[in-house]
Amino acid sequence: MSSPNQNRRLKQKKQKTKRVTDQIRGSNKTQFANGGYLKKNTGVYLDGREIYQNTDINKLDKFQLFFRSGSGLAEIVNVSVSGLAEEEIELICSPPPLPRQTHSAHEPMGRLDDSGLEALKVLIKSKAPNIIAEYEKSGTISTKNRMLLVRVAVSNLVERRGFYPSSDDKVRLAKNVVTTFPKLSVKIQEHNEGYEHYYDPASHSGFIEMKLRNLRRDMEESQRRYRRKNKTCGTVTLTLTSSMANTDEDVSEWVTLAKRMKPSPENLSTIMRAMDRTYTHRRIWITTQSPSLAEIFNQYPRFVDMPHLLDLDFDKQFEGKADLFLRKWETNIIPKLMKVAALEMSEDLENPSTTGNNSDDMLCFKALQVLTHLLPPTASGRGAGWSRCSVKSAISYLMDFVQPGTSISSLLDNPDPSRGHQPSIVCIGHPSGAAQQYLIVAKSDKIAVPLGDEGLTCAIDKLFKMYWVCNLKYPVQLQSVFSFLEHIYELPISVNKRSKVIELISKLQAIS
Repeated sequence: MSSPNQNRRLKQKKQKTKRVTDQIRGSNKTQFANGGYLKKNTGVYLDGREIYQNTDINKLDKFQLFFRSGSGLAEIVNVSVSGLAEEEIELICSPPPLPRQTHSAHEPMGRLDDSGLEALKVLIKSKAPNIIAEYEKSGTISTKNRMLLVRVAVSNLVERRGFYPSSDDKVRLAKNVVTTFPKLSVKIQEHNEGYEHYYDPASHSGFIEMKLRNLRRDMEESQRRYRRKNKTCGTVTLTLTSSMANTDEDVSEWVTLAKRMKPSPENLSTIMRAMDRTYTHRRIWITTQSPSLAEIFNQYPRFVDMPHLLDLDFDKQFEGKADLFLRKWETNIIPKLMKVAALEMSEDLENPSTTGNNSDDMLCFKALQVLTHLLPPTASGRGAGWSRCSVKSAISYLMDFVQPGTSISSLLDNPDPSRGHQPSIVCIGHPSGAAQQYLIVAKSDKIAVPLGDEGLTCAIDKLFKMYWVCNLKYPVQLQSVFSFLEHIYELPISVNKRSKVIELISKLQAIS
């Protein structure tokens, strides 16, 4: 028979076992001694890896777990997974907390500190040394090497934290990347810190998040932590404060005056005045009623024969920003875009310096081609209005060409339903030709706006302003391209899918 002392010790042992077990079961999240966590009903933690609920642990031999729950510490040692009998578990309880462990040079990085940065540098030097060499040579990295950088860094993150690392882990990794490569940091808004194109905790987007989602695609549905949700594409939206201006005048009279008065040198000042007096009424109508482009131009036909009125309305919406594109595009943006194209060394991107025609319009056209290759349409951008689109054909949603001598009225024939109501540029002729004419055409709305003798740069400027003045959605195939144009106009980027846009901006800023 057992002695009273043995019975008392056995009873105390069982009480300690029950107390620790109750603490573990009662907590939503149990912390391990090495800093990991075990969430209730999600799985167990094994040697730095997360073992999910559906894992067949009978295939494993032995494992060792450290739990810290409340003030008590329990160490479960030499547990046989085939039995898991209570008598096989030895519990050693100790109230004092464990001291913080320090990471050695070979241990994975944790917080954003010197060890984390050094660990990332060691990782890149061992697995992708060409990234460092390219950065030191050019001050930036190509898209190919950026993808390699993200793949290496995220693979290491998954090894340490599993397929669902915390937002803090992803933020630390993004900060480590732009700290290791400072010229990859870009601040486009005051509240940004410069790493958000790698991971933005507010929108849960960026290259790191995209890579994690791609890795999780092959997971079984039962292993997924979250259900898939349908996403809607970004749209251009405006917020206005309705004010009852012009209360001493009948707005409808000015609308009728601007509509009926034909453009001529002697009527120009009167038309400009009428458009100015009706601006507030027009903005409220467009933003609240969402009329079609045909309805807007029917009510205000002077936009068709006096397209510079788009400049005036845009300047009222964004004071001081109407001329930014014309100032920056040819002198600053195009030369840097060509350097980025040379850095990417893509066979699809032809260097315009090798072509025989380097006119302003031809350089502008080449820059648009570069943009549609660097910011291509992607499957993740699918939404209303999406149709399958290759990189080479993406530019057709921005501009198209017809033979010289084509009549303007024929441009409105046979509209393509898949193109929606978005306007685009049509060039009668070709930018490389001796003569060409540019128009903004919306076939579905039977609208054609001739731009006179203005060049391609001015045509792009007018097209972008038309989207904002008329509150139109961007073509889903070109959302990233229009987001880049927003940056040139110094507007907040309105589209959710913006990581590649910010990456391109950082490359342009790094190029002298």
